[in-house]
Amino acid sequence: MTVFGKILVFLNLLFSIATGALIVFVFTTRSNWVAAYNDAKQKAEAAEARYLAEKSSHDNDRKQAEVALKGETSEKEQLAQEIAKLQDRITRLQMTADTQTGLTNQSATEIQKVQAELNQIKAEREALVTEKDAARAKVVSIQKELDEQRKIAVNESLQAKNLLQRVTNLLRTVEELTVKTRELEAAAPGGGGGGLGTGSSVLDETAKSAPPGVRGRITAVGKEGTSLAQINIGSDSGLSPGNVLIVYRGNEYLGDLALIRTEAKAAVGKFTPKSRSAKLQEGDSVITSFTGAPQ
Repeated sequence: MTVFGKILVFLNLLFSIATGALIVFVFTTRSNWVAAYNDAKQKAEAAEARYLAEKSSHDNDRKQAEVALKGETSEKEQLAQEIAKLQDRITRLQMTADTQTGLTNQSATEIQKVQAELNQIKAEREALVTEKDAARAKVVSIQKELDEQRKIAVNESLQAKNLLQRVTNLLRTVEELTVKTRELEAAAPGGGGGGLGTGSSVLDETAKSAPPGVRGRITAVGKEGTSLAQINIGSDSGLSPGNVLIVYRGNEYLGDLALIRTEAKAAVGKFTPKSRSAKLQEGDSVITSFTGAPQ
């Protein structure tokens, strides 16, 4: 390659670099213009939205002021009519009094009585207006309080209905789970002995039916793996070995507790959880049955 060719190549390289820099500069400038245009457009739109909101608020205030002005104007006209009627009556009475004044002194006394009557009527009217305003304010206050009490009553009624429905559903679920558990225990090998052995035990004896609705709580829980628990009710409450109690915590069904030993004020049973995650705790509640049927 000749020297002239090398010079041309070098000039071509310089021209390419300059052209690229120019393109980058133009692209950067155009991007900045677009960003500035978008920012200005957003500001203009926000300003227009604020203007429209303020205009709407101003229009609403103006309409409310016009309505209030109309009401005050109407009331003012009514008061003016009443005043005109009273003034007309006063004028007539004054004319009558003037006519009677020239006749006798008794006429003057009657005029004074009429004037006193007018003053009394005016005072009574003012008192009636004041009483009317007070009664209107009291009615408005009572109506507001009645509305609040009505809302509270409706909310409490809805909450009570929802809670009653939830409790009913939970009780139905507990009863169904209890029946299914007992059916599974009865269908298990060994007649529902639960793997306690083939020898005779307290559970093999015929258990007396426990009275329904007897409630108690867990007072002690055995070591982990024993599934034994003690409750604070016993034979004095009608319980006997073999009775199965429902264990729950709040509205949550935990499982069943089959009694293996009862005393007067306490009993011990074996806990069968509804699931692996169900664990007994001191203070959990027990009940013989949620329904009226004995255990």
